[in-house]
Amino acid sequence: PAFARTQALNGVPLANGSMEFDRVCREWRCKYEGDKVTSESLESIAKVLEEYLPTIKGVSEGITVNRLICGGCLDFKLQMTVPLDDFGPWEEKGFEPEAEFLEKIKAIEGVSQVETQTITNMII
Repeated sequence: PAFARTQALNGVPLANGSMEFDRVCREWRCKYEGDKVTSESLESIAKVLEEYLPTIKGVSEGITVNRLICGGCLDFKLQMTVPLDDFGPWEEKGFEPEAEFLEKIKAIEGVSQVETQTITNMII
C-alpha cells in the first residue's frame, strides 16, 4: 500500500488505534537573545549542555538526544526521548538532571521562558 501505519511493539494506542507510541520525550526549552551566530546567551547554554550531556545520555541505554535551535524565533530546545519502559523511572527521579540544568540556564543573562514538556516522539 501507499501508506503503511507504523506499529510499535507493546505500544500504547492513540487515536482509536490508528497510532501507537513506545517512546516518550522530555523537552527542555527556552528563548535566547541575539543573533544565533554571535549570541552570548546561546553560547552559555551550549556550555551548560556540554557539562550535562554525559549525565543526560546516561539516563537510558535507548535515549536519543536532539538539540533544536531556531534563529528566527530564538528558540533553544533539547529533546530527550527514551523507551516507554525507561520513562517512568526517570520521571520518578524528577527527570534528573532537569532541575539543575534548568536552574543554570535560568541564571544566564538573556535567557527567558524556560519551560518543559512531556510528549510522545516516534520515528515513522
